Amino acid sequence: MLTVGERKQEFTFNSELKLTDTLLTTLETKLHTFKQILPKLDPPRGLINFVGAMLEALFGTAVDSDITSLHNNFDELQPRQQDIVHSVANQLTCIKKLDTITSMNADAIANLSGIIRDDMIKSHDKFRDITRDMLWLNMAMYGQSALFMTILQLELAVLQLPQQLDELMDAVQAIIMGKLR
Repeated sequence: MLTVGERKQEFTFNSELKLTDTLLTTLETKLHTFKQILPKLDPPRGLINFVGAMLEALFGTAVDSDITSLHNNFDELQPRQQDIVHSVANQLTCIKKLDTITSMNADAIANLSGIIRDDMIKSHDKFRDITRDMLWLNMAMYGQSALFMTILQLELAVLQLPQQLDELMDAVQAIIMGKLR
């Protein structure tokens, strides 16, 4: 079960993938359009080349050699563009697979954390029950201990009673004998 933050992050990740794909398509279109607007090479003309060289020196305009260099650079970039497009497409495929695996792992982690939470709650309940039982046992033992102590004190008192009665009888007899004499 995904939280709102995870859904937002997943949505953002998918939107970034779509944005990258859109930018890649736009780049291909612009490169194709740019190639079509490049001027075509004309055969060199002597006087115009001289005027072009002067205009280049004065105003920085392009001459045939500049256009040729531009065409050569563009032709060099054309195969690389296909490699880049292919590479980005492969990266997008890998990222989509990674996204799927990541979402599966997130679901598994959410499931496992739920199981752990349930186990923790159960163990806490068991701990609470054991603590309650131990407290009850402690109170019962304390009560029995107090009862046994009282019984022992009563036994001692009962054992001392005949001895004290004998002493009392002896004292009463001594008093009676003392008055008679």
